[in-house]
Amino acid sequence: MSRFDRKVERQKSEFIFSKKVIPEKTKGEMIKENFSFKWIKINFKTVIYLIIDFIFVSIVFIPFLMQFYNAKLSFILGHALLTGFLVVLTFYFIDKEKPSLFELLVRYCFMAVILAITSFIAGLLV
Repeated sequence: MSRFDRKVERQKSEFIFSKKVIPEKTKGEMIKENFSFKWIKINFKTVIYLIIDFIFVSIVFIPFLMQFYNAKLSFILGHALLTGFLVVLTFYFIDKEKPSLFELLVRYCFMAVILAITSFIAGLLV
């Protein structure tokens, strides 16, 4: 450390240390980044968690919704709203870096749309 101090004294220069400012993401960039499948990391453990989420909603919530709605609508609502919510929560707890609440909302909307469309198509085929 003393060698560095002597070198600075000989050069008679002054150093100013500062942190690099990380640019803030805009809402549009957050939506583009999270309204896709990029935040879903697929490996063996996450596939097991996704299957558990899907089966849990199919066994517990869809029969409960069938008391109030017809079978197709309860299938679509159950998987769009509840499975989407469970998938977002699952990846929130698995992921090391925690996204903001706005990013979680965008991810939930994406999953709700995707699962609603696939459930609707599956409901038409059955």
